[in-house]
Amino acid sequence: MHPQIPSVGDGMHRMDAALVRCDDVARTYGSGPGAVVAVHGLDCDVPPGARIAVVGPSGSGKSTLLHLMAGLDRPTAGTVSHPGLDGADAGALARHIGVVFQGPSLLPPLTVAENVALPLRIDGVPDTEADERAQVALARLGLADLVRRLPDELSAGQAQRVAVARVLARGPRLVLADEPTGQLDRSTGRQVLAVLLGAARELGAAVVVTTHDPRIAGELDVRWYMADGRLIRPEAGDGGDDRTGHPTDQRASGGEKT
Repeated sequence: MHPQIPSVGDGMHRMDAALVRCDDVARTYGSGPGAVVAVHGLDCDVPPGARIAVVGPSGSGKSTLLHLMAGLDRPTAGTVSHPGLDGADAGALARHIGVVFQGPSLLPPLTVAENVALPLRIDGVPDTEADERAQVALARLGLADLVRRLPDELSAGQAQRVAVARVLARGPRLVLADEPTGQLDRSTGRQVLAVLLGAARELGAAVVVTTHDPRIAGELDVRWYMADGRLIRPEAGDGGDDRTGHPTDQRASGGEKT
């Protein structure tokens, strides 16, 4: 029997607790007059199974928020905790939280299958199991025919789907995708998002996607809006895609559908 990618139900976790909780989180880069405040006093929760789009223009703090959630950066003030992951340390966070970046960042000398299996090998997964879990992840994303190709033999959409497979092969409980469709045309971008959401659903993983594209945001259940490093509350009765609003004084939760 071949190994399967671990799902959320495979571990002993607090299933009702937020996977990520931000309490009055701020992140400032630099000091003095030239300091840049990327995130201001932000409060939010990402519950299990959430499908959240973080929407805003470039420079609004979306990527910084995701990096803080993933433990790739530390807040200047406030706290970022992971109660639903049993307060996981940095090593465990890397296994529980998968990050998909805007570019696929595949290693050119390695085949598609080798790229997907590499993080598993680094985690200490035996080679045979790592290879088989990579094959399962690639098949789940419709890439079974590309396993022996090198990155420079892939289209942009195929390469990004390989990057998604690389994250999902580790069986994360939370996937954070930072503008995963930003370098793709609209049609290809929607296809990549669809396979990401579908595969995450099979694993039972929560998903947070940053985007400036309202059409991409519309594919997710919940939308948080950011401007100038703050979560904003859309104006009542505001229609259309380009929403304006005021900084929110309420905690944003992925369980509150928009």
